[in-house]
Amino acid sequence: MNNLEENNKIAANIHEYGWHCLHIFPTTDDHEQFSYTIGFTESYGSPEIMVFGLNREKSHALLNECAQLLRSGHKFCAGVKDNSVLSGSYDVVFKPVHVQYFNEYLGTAVRYFEEKPFEAMVMFLPDKNNLFPWEHAYIGQSADEPLKIV
Repeated sequence: MNNLEENNKIAANIHEYGWHCLHIFPTTDDHEQFSYTIGFTESYGSPEIMVFGLNREKSHALLNECAQLLRSGHKFCAGVKDNSVLSGSYDVVFKPVHVQYFNEYLGTAVRYFEEKPFEAMVMFLPDKNNLFPWEHAYIGQSADEPLKIV
């Protein structure tokens, strides 16, 4: 698929659903799988959201929950624990992606938005004790890669 076809598909999904979901499954060990949105900027005035380490179905469901919350007027704030995304009183935390990583991690969004500025945040998930990778005693999956880009 060329860039024009890809951009048309993304635009159609944004028009119909308010956003497009892109799943990245690297073929090397340099990166872990991740998914991200394209369209939160246009539809909701919100940064695009990335989530790492989940399979396609779980990441899509989680990002869809974010879209539903944004549609209802919710705002995601960087660095603030947010208990509206997950059930069971678990928090998530969003951290902004440094622009120097946009081409490497958000290349399709960069091509789609062209010269239009946009922001992106990584959504960090807690471990079973509601702790995050930067907190003492965290026992969840590794978050080295997403922590590197925020």
